[in-house]
Amino acid sequence: MSQNQFQILFQDAFDTFKVFHAITQSETGCAIPKAPKTIWQILNHLIAWQEYQLGLLHSVESVILNEESTWIIQLKTDSQDELEKAVLKFDSQIQQIKNEVINLNSADLLIFTKLKVLQDLSVHLSFHIGEIILMRRMMGTYPLPQEMKEFLK
Repeated sequence: MSQNQFQILFQDAFDTFKVFHAITQSETGCAIPKAPKTIWQILNHLIAWQEYQLGLLHSVESVILNEESTWIIQLKTDSQDELEKAVLKFDSQIQQIKNEVINLNSADLLIFTKLKVLQDLSVHLSFHIGEIILMRRMMGTYPLPQEMKEFLK
């Protein structure tokens, strides 16, 4: 499989649908009835999880991460600045993941392990992005399906 084929395989797999676009501090701590976590907690979980998975891509012998430890207790951010820094870190990680896909090489002895990590990253991201989209839609701060095409331009 050529590098280009890997890019095709993962095309749009790490799309975040601008889920953190124009998000506010108050939104990230808003408690949605029966939602187990806040957006702030999910964002921090994603950052911790992606950091771990990026480590696996660089050194497959990384230690196992206790997923429970990736969930912070803090329900909301203390400031808009803190939120923006977290979103920048998240965005940077997404770019790093995309760069890993670009640099995949089928001759790499660990290619199947790396593909599995990327698959796990994609599925995990998709699940939590979906959660956040639903939560923001329930708050009225994220476009409805019929408004997405214009929003994503």
